[in-house]
Amino acid sequence: MPVPGSDDRMAMPLLMRSLICPLLMIVSAILLAAVPAACDRGWNARERETVRQTLAQIQADAETAGAARPPEPPTLEAVEEEGTVRLDLVDAIRLALANNQDIQISGYEALRAEADLVAAQAVYDPAVVASNTFGRSKRPTASTLDTGVITDTHLTEDTWEFSGGLRQRLATGGTFTLTQQMDYLDTNSRLIIPNPQYSSGLTFEASQPLLKNFGDPEAQSAIRIATVSTGVSLHDFRQKTAEIVARVVAAYWQLVFDRQSVEVFRESADQAREILRRETARAERGISNNLNIARAESTLASREVQVVRGENRARDSADALKRLLSAPQIPVQGRAEILPTRTPRFFQVDVDRQEAMAQALARRPELARARGVIDASRIRVDVADRQRLPRLDALLRYTLNGLGNDLGGALDMQDFRDPVTWVAGLELEWPLGNRAARAELLRRRAEYEQTLLEADRLADQVMEEVSVAARAVERGRGEVESTLRAQTAAQTVLEGEQTRLELQPMDRRSNEDLLRALDQLTQARRDHLVALLNFNLALAELARARGTLLEDEGIEVIWPEADRTDPLVPVEARLPAEPAPPK
Repeated sequence: MPVPGSDDRMAMPLLMRSLICPLLMIVSAILLAAVPAACDRGWNARERETVRQTLAQIQADAETAGAARPPEPPTLEAVEEEGTVRLDLVDAIRLALANNQDIQISGYEALRAEADLVAAQAVYDPAVVASNTFGRSKRPTASTLDTGVITDTHLTEDTWEFSGGLRQRLATGGTFTLTQQMDYLDTNSRLIIPNPQYSSGLTFEASQPLLKNFGDPEAQSAIRIATVSTGVSLHDFRQKTAEIVARVVAAYWQLVFDRQSVEVFRESADQAREILRRETARAERGISNNLNIARAESTLASREVQVVRGENRARDSADALKRLLSAPQIPVQGRAEILPTRTPRFFQVDVDRQEAMAQALARRPELARARGVIDASRIRVDVADRQRLPRLDALLRYTLNGLGNDLGGALDMQDFRDPVTWVAGLELEWPLGNRAARAELLRRRAEYEQTLLEADRLADQVMEEVSVAARAVERGRGEVESTLRAQTAAQTVLEGEQTRLELQPMDRRSNEDLLRALDQLTQARRDHLVALLNFNLALAELARARGTLLEDEGIEVIWPEADRTDPLVPVEARLPAEPAPPK
């Protein structure tokens, strides 16, 4: 199925006199020869076949024109002297991907999610712990046992304490610690032997939860949720990128429509100006009257107003496109005029709604995000369920002690012979009623059920969007065909009214029907542009609703390098580089 942005799709030129006008004249000649008053009669099978052949010819000519590409437009860095920028739809998308702030903000959110994952994993990084203190203590003696000498009035102690080791958190929920303790003591007490002295201790300590917190559910769940959140942030980025690309496509086609509408109004004003010129010339010869001149002047003034309004709408559309692109080459406050180089396309397309809905359910980033949220909620339920268990922890501590006149002697004494100290035991904590844990589990289960319902609601919404978009494509195809027939008929009516005006007797000559026919032709041409606009917008919306817009446009999501440094680069979306021209 043809999709928006593909290189091989057909483009239907609009308002190109070298293509449309000759075809319309051919159709008009056929209809005038077959049905003199075609505007007053319905369309028969032969006439419908003629219009169908006209559409086929337009498509064939558009394909031929696409094969013979015009010269390359100037780059955006080299804006033309008259302040205009020729911009293709692909270039507009490329500029938006590189400069749009909403896309960049979403890209940084993905980096934040990645940082959260690293932080969650960092709880298992080993830690080096150390402390080093010096001190002096001097206090009055409370008894002879303080110093061992009756005449001593104060107990003085100079100390040095050092502790260093390694602490490691285990995935089982336990903690392992290896610590080396070294102390120095110099005192005036005669009861301390040796004096001064060094003491040391090498301690192995391990603790392990046996029920609650076994397997470290909180830390493990934080890692799993952070992993899911990283994927969710990437889906959010794809969703935001698809949204911006769809808005760029819509803004581009809106600008094309507004500029082409201005051309329709200008051509209609030119025709009204020609009618006024003829009526003025006839009045000078006495074969027209002031009423006919006034009608022509009124019609011309109305067309000039439409031109002014259309130009203002085109400027507003250009500003809206500039804001989406956010390109420094064409800022919103700048005066550069954007000239779209692509014209709306039209082709026969059949939409398989069931297949489109299946694609949407599998590829829409919103649904992928919802599945990630469900996974994270399920993890929280599992953790809350584990937290209802009582806390039962096992503890083991084993210390090798040493003592000596110097530090080396104290350290040499540390071995698995005496003196050693060990401790082993269990710690139990069981809240009576356990209401807090039960309430937390209930809350997490309620959140999980909510996420399931929200995902179902989102799936229904996605299928509705696909159905509406598919119906819009089908309706747009019918509108393009109908408005083309109406435009052809209106052109025939205008030519017939011009002929009839020339053949009317001078006393009954009135240009009212001619001006009415000009109004009908102007409206028919604009309706045809509206139908083409709606058709192309519906194609882009269908691709977005199916979740294939980025793939259809060839957009790739690029994750920054792992060893990135300043400046910080967010996650990006890019179009593939254009292939080099053949030598």
